[in-house]
Amino acid sequence: MTLVNYYNETRDASGNLVSVTTDTNLPLPSEIRNRWCFGLPLSREDGNVMSDDDILQYLKGAIGQVERKIGIYLKPTKIVTNPGERGLVQGTDFDKEEPAYDYDANAYRQYGFLQLRERPVQSIEGFKMVLPNGNIIIDFYHDANTKKWVKLYKDSGQVNIVPYAGDPTLFALMGGNASGYPFATGQMNTNLPQMFYVDYTAGYALYKIPEDVRNVVAKIASVDVLGIAGESLLAGVASLSTSIDGLSESFSTTASAENTTYGAHIYQYQKEINDLFSLKGGALRSSERGITFIGL
Repeated sequence: MTLVNYYNETRDASGNLVSVTTDTNLPLPSEIRNRWCFGLPLSREDGNVMSDDDILQYLKGAIGQVERKIGIYLKPTKIVTNPGERGLVQGTDFDKEEPAYDYDANAYRQYGFLQLRERPVQSIEGFKMVLPNGNIIIDFYHDANTKKWVKLYKDSGQVNIVPYAGDPTLFALMGGNASGYPFATGQMNTNLPQMFYVDYTAGYALYKIPEDVRNVVAKIASVDVLGIAGESLLAGVASLSTSIDGLSESFSTTASAENTTYGAHIYQYQKEINDLFSLKGGALRSSERGITFIGL
């Protein structure tokens, strides 16, 4: 979903993976190998073992799937509005671009209520109201006092603007008679597209990914790993027998033309993954992000 680096990779001059770490509590390739695929030889018949680099790619794919399913970034992700006109560089100054938020007269009268698109929100780095011609009505983060007015509910990603009592601009900004702020005072009763510019950091805090979310990433990656490894090891062989000088030996596997060697493990993980995302099994998206409607 973003350009965020979930893993820190060290590679040699040929591009081969030497080591991999993570600055959050996401599973590592070694954990997939030693925990989720414990005791299973992730190798071909010639003994060539699946590399950590391959497992890492499956983990990255699993992270993308889980982020889309639950609607939450698995690492703090900086989101900004209109970076092009501000000279911001993706990957350096921010991770993701999103459009400005619409002004809603009725919502704004409720102490400047605004629902951010992503959640949970770790922090807000910028918050201002801008007219279509680019003129700034007010930059709440330009002044230390007005910055305190911005109240953030981190889990829900909701924002309110609450001026402190006694400030002379209290009425000007929240509904009083102030001819200089027709939009902010509610004197304009219609909506206005893309008026709020918000820069914020969303996603789970470092090392705060819930254990069930972390586990489902590992299980999705393991399904891919076991699918490939199973095809490489005795692919499609349901049974095998040998006979030498009158002595014979035979054994059976779980593999067949329709089922890989690790089919039982794959089936179990897939069932657990589906149950976790289903309404009956716990509805992971709702439990983590909350009950949402389209667009939220």
